[in-house]
Amino acid sequence: MGMGKTVQAIALVLAQCELKKATSGSSILSSSLGTSQELPTVKGTLVVCPLIGALQWIREIERCTIKGSNKTLLYHGADREKCMYKLEEYDFVITTYSTIQADYRPKRKKQNSSVGEDVSRRKSVLHSVKWDRIILDEASQTFIDSCIKFFVFVTWHFQAHCIKSVHSNSTKAVLALESFYKWALTGTPLQNHIGELYSVVRFLQVTPYVCYFCEDYNCTGLDFSFSDACPQCSHQPASHFLWWKKYIEEPSWSYDDEGRDAMVWLKHKILKSLLLRRTKKERAVDLALPTKTVTVRKDSLDDREYDYYKTLCRRSQAPLDIFVQDGNVINKHGHIFAMITRLRQAADHPYLVMYSRKELASGNKEARDVEQSCDWCHDAVQDLEVTCCRLVFCRAYMNYLGEGVMEAPCPSCTKPLTFDFTGNKDKGDSSSKPTVKGFRSSSILNKIQLDKFKTSTKIEALKEEISDMFETDGSAKGIVFSQFTSFLDLIEYSLNLCGINCVQLVGSMSIAARDAALKRFTEDANCKILLMSLKAGGVAVNLTVASHVFIMDPWWNPAVEQQAQDRVHRIGQYKPVKTIGGSSEALGKLTNEDLMSLLYHHF
Repeated sequence: MGMGKTVQAIALVLAQCELKKATSGSSILSSSLGTSQELPTVKGTLVVCPLIGALQWIREIERCTIKGSNKTLLYHGADREKCMYKLEEYDFVITTYSTIQADYRPKRKKQNSSVGEDVSRRKSVLHSVKWDRIILDEASQTFIDSCIKFFVFVTWHFQAHCIKSVHSNSTKAVLALESFYKWALTGTPLQNHIGELYSVVRFLQVTPYVCYFCEDYNCTGLDFSFSDACPQCSHQPASHFLWWKKYIEEPSWSYDDEGRDAMVWLKHKILKSLLLRRTKKERAVDLALPTKTVTVRKDSLDDREYDYYKTLCRRSQAPLDIFVQDGNVINKHGHIFAMITRLRQAADHPYLVMYSRKELASGNKEARDVEQSCDWCHDAVQDLEVTCCRLVFCRAYMNYLGEGVMEAPCPSCTKPLTFDFTGNKDKGDSSSKPTVKGFRSSSILNKIQLDKFKTSTKIEALKEEISDMFETDGSAKGIVFSQFTSFLDLIEYSLNLCGINCVQLVGSMSIAARDAALKRFTEDANCKILLMSLKAGGVAVNLTVASHVFIMDPWWNPAVEQQAQDRVHRIGQYKPVKTIGGSSEALGKLTNEDLMSLLYHHF
């Protein structure tokens, strides 16, 4: 993270182009790794990255190459398919994971379509050609040692944190792309378990680790798509096994000799042949980075916040006790995480819970104590949506229906499922109420009475730290990270009241708006603070203009916080970096007895 992956990848691409020219298309550089020889080939490199990373790639290509020597295309936006007949002209095509997934997903069947019309799938522009190479950027996962820096420069390239599950839509869309070479750049290739690494190795098509084998016949293949009998050996699916799952993933769950042997094989046989790794500690002399200091500030909630937090905690404890008594904790893990998230929001600012969609939908204080459950998953409803027959669903389920080919019937009335969007607006949002200037119409600031606005302990602590930053270095700039965009709105409003000029970057912003926000922060000397959500700006962006990082709330995974810190502590930084928050010291203090107690007592 922050060690020059993008620049190295660009240099390697250009070097290979020069080598290919020197050999005049010699077969030395040819490859038969692609799965199809029928697609037309193009000379360019397809770079797949997060939306914020697309801007970084374009800037780095312009900075590191001679002007006019390479043609770069940003394949993004509503008019992207207009360039489908010009792909062969470009050396670099930059796109995003969401764009590839949207182009690859099945198209909804039209009501007037004929019976024989194939509307389930059509090849997208990017899937209709065979690329010279594919690069998927910013593969952030947690590995055995979270400080390890991985660089995968094999004959393929991939962004692993967007393909954690081989069954996800994003992974399927990426695996369907064809190229001669694929490269993977990642800082932390795992986040939860060894199985997530399989998606990366599967993309790299490293045999035999990603192949299916038949126990009774010499049959092998990359995909296991048959349900009755294998087309190669005619044996049943039960006779086939995935090498990775049998010899790596399943044994790794045990703590005996078999599990140890699997991890040794993974580290010394598989990963050693695929990875080029380095750490900042190993290359400290070459990088000459300034020091980074991580400090955890501890403040106590005031009486008002503490009382609200305890009340919310008691409300959450009652259903949790019922889950434990019924032995239904595992099945209610989504509900439990939602309750924990609300407690974390209350620790940031009570407004985040008080003015959430769920609380406002209740209409009155007494009704706020009643949990609404989704009529599909039967868990606490998240992002309430109401059907025309007054059923309540999570928005995630509504999005799932939007991806389907056929319309689903309503579970209650069996009619085609439609949603009453007019009835889903927050009751706290009055169309007659003017919106706060400079904020989105959906901002939490438009739901509260600003004349009675109350700050929070965390916001006041942030103000003190920013004040200390200005006193120490008048030219210093800082980045504030939070996983809650509503909290960023509250912070920005509070900082504006104090005369502190800041700009915000969140996931709902367009690529042009993100670029404008970054330019303002990097080029405007008066813009001192950048407010970013961890998901939108935690990776794939270079912000060495700042030297202070403020992490307002912890993420579920410490590696995400480390990625956020390295937006500042990277090549090009000349000031000492100071981080407030984001330390994993508390996790390191947990003993084995603590972990066993947590797991077995509560689950």
